[in-house]
Amino acid sequence: MPKSTALKASCKSKVKAPYASSSSARPKPPLAQLKRVTFENDEQDSSNDDSSEVDDEESLSPEEPDIREMFADRIAGWPEEKIQRFENYMCSPYDMSPIPSRKDTQKSQYYFGYYVTFPEIVKFSQKYNAEWPKDPSEMPPDAGAFLEYVFGLAMLDGRRVRLRSAWVSEEHKKRFPWMEEAVGEACCVAVILSMSEYREGSRPMNVEVKEVTHMVRRKPIWWKAV
Repeated sequence: MPKSTALKASCKSKVKAPYASSSSARPKPPLAQLKRVTFENDEQDSSNDDSSEVDDEESLSPEEPDIREMFADRIAGWPEEKIQRFENYMCSPYDMSPIPSRKDTQKSQYYFGYYVTFPEIVKFSQKYNAEWPKDPSEMPPDAGAFLEYVFGLAMLDGRRVRLRSAWVSEEHKKRFPWMEEAVGEACCVAVILSMSEYREGSRPMNVEVKEVTHMVRRKPIWWKAV
């Protein structure tokens, strides 16, 4: 089954992460099972996209997502012209503007990704990681690695999602006024694209961003690395 198809497949069991010793041959789980229940939904910029209208590993060749199959229920009954517009939109690069200036990027590393808190990361793994122990006295698996793995399923060109530290700016506080951290403090970001990858020509597609945004219930933004 193509990776893009698996993202929308139904699954009743919890996800088994690939980080335990017994998980080397486990299939990747679908993202559709991950309901939007573990993250806050208080982003200041709540505008909708127009989709209804219209470090280490070598990158894999981009995989062409089967938009018609992934969104079969949604597009059922649509005229062919509208379906084609929808396909084009979902396969187009996501608008990451405003892009950090060359002057800024020459001084610091920048990441494009999602703000997440440690409690959210743990809660996410508790809910969806099949290997999370029921006994609170047992040592739990790496919650951050599990989130990176699951979010990485949406990256169709093989890019890895990584948790990194970034500085909170005034713009971030305007976008996420409920953030725990103050301006000038460090926070955690689930990075889907680094500035280095951006310069190499890599761009996340709308469908990739939509999959992760569906889970975290907030949009990605640029961050200055700590």
